Amino acid sequence: MSAVDWVVEPWGSGFMRRAFAEALLCGATCGALGCFVLLRRLSFLGESISHTIVLGAALALLLGLPLGLGGVLIAAATAGLTGAIAGDRRLSADTATGILLPTLFAGGIAVLAVTGSAPRLEELLFGSILGVGEGDLILAGLVAVAVLVVFGVAGKELALVAFDRAAARAFGYRVALLDAVLLTLVAVAVTAGLRAVGSILLAGLLLGPPLAARLVCRSFWPMVALASGLGAACGLVGLYLTWHLAIGAGPAIVLVVATVVGLAALSGAGRIRAPRGSRLARGAAVH
Repeated sequence: MSAVDWVVEPWGSGFMRRAFAEALLCGATCGALGCFVLLRRLSFLGESISHTIVLGAALALLLGLPLGLGGVLIAAATAGLTGAIAGDRRLSADTATGILLPTLFAGGIAVLAVTGSAPRLEELLFGSILGVGEGDLILAGLVAVAVLVVFGVAGKELALVAFDRAAARAFGYRVALLDAVLLTLVAVAVTAGLRAVGSILLAGLLLGPPLAARLVCRSFWPMVALASGLGAACGLVGLYLTWHLAIGAGPAIVLVVATVVGLAALSGAGRIRAPRGSRLARGAAVH
């Protein structure tokens, strides 16, 4: 098989074209949002949401609702409960996540078992991107548009909060509202990505591309752009491996992500400079 045939052949299949579109949208969205998750040290929360949406999907199957709706609701509830538990000074966000992750994940497994939907468990855990439909693509597209709109309207504020919450408050930004917006975006992005790589592997798609971008970028927004591009590219390459080597799509995508992170680490680490807004905030505090 020639190199051209190797590249072109998968595009002749309708289900692969839909899978490529899903991988592009979810990879780019998760990569961009993952930068905020990484810099806000919310990695454990991202891991928790990616697992607890199994309960949302199980409840959606039970009630005959779209899986995406159940996933979004449980993901949002996970973020809210984490914030509420962490609000107790005796507990931390990591403690809250450590409580919620096994509890809600176990609840999802139990609901699937009781309702006779256990055969869907593998799909929820490892994804089924080769079976995406129009509804899945619409959800992924809407999430991508929402992220672009929010970044255009409040990107500077979200970046400042990620680097310097005190400065954001000094500028009069509504930090709690910005936190809620970010967590909501992460929740819906993770739900859309459930179809692509499954709940177990989602954290790799959410955190891997941002980590690789952080290792080679020296400023924030180029890091976001690179992470988004890497997420999309890893999705594409992973699907090519799936087509030609007959391995699972979710594991293939995440293995490509891991390879990219390793290559970025070998290329030499960079450091992220705080955005200009945070430096202005420190200057304002001095004066």
